[in-house]
Amino acid sequence: MMSAINKPYDPARGVRLDNLPPFAQRMREAADLVWEQGYRQPFLRELGEGTLQREKFAFYLLQDYRYLSDYAKVHALALTKTDDTEVMQFMVGVQSAIFNVETNVHRKYMAGYGVSEEEMAGVRQSAFARAYTSNILSIAYGKELVDILVAVLPCAWVYADYGQRLAREFADTLDANPYKSWVDMYKTEEFWEGSAWLIEHIERLAEGLSEKRKRELIDIFVTGVENEYMFWSSAYDMQYTWKPEWDRGR
Repeated sequence: MMSAINKPYDPARGVRLDNLPPFAQRMREAADLVWEQGYRQPFLRELGEGTLQREKFAFYLLQDYRYLSDYAKVHALALTKTDDTEVMQFMVGVQSAIFNVETNVHRKYMAGYGVSEEEMAGVRQSAFARAYTSNILSIAYGKELVDILVAVLPCAWVYADYGQRLAREFADTLDANPYKSWVDMYKTEEFWEGSAWLIEHIERLAEGLSEKRKRELIDIFVTGVENEYMFWSSAYDMQYTWKPEWDRGR
């Protein structure tokens, strides 16, 4: 599939991975280096091949379980920044999906590893996951609605893009892949719709903003994509702290 960067936007097609409006293109282009390195990193490569060690995937799932609680709080805080009922309904819908869909996937996987829900709730958060959630929570508390939408967009957009790309690249072997259900969740058009909604609303809210404000939003977006990279990278290394030796005795 051709990249949507620096391609004319066709409004008649709607927001697609290969049909992005202007400000979304700017954000995506600014993050392109880490975005593409993220797709090529060992965690995603081995997940797509089905060879990723179960322990590494379990580490990721436990961290993601913790992450989603804070991600839900960010969407709850966004409700306080708007009177737009469409925005409010979207935020409630995301929270519902987190608690009723995504966490069930985590529970199903974790049960296969013999991990209880008590252990899931009590898992220690890695330094990298904490840096990510602390960043988006601080934005949700202190910034405007458009900043919050940009802060949560990387998670939605990166997963949709990687999910669809993995499904295409490994189509011939996916049925035998133990992580097929993970790919299946994120490759769907239904999952992409959340990213498209965010992109459309960010585009509207960014229109008319100063160049300085737009650069601030782009920085928020790129930081989010970098945090997504580190989330998977630290899971692959099963790393809790910035340096492994710092973790001794904890």
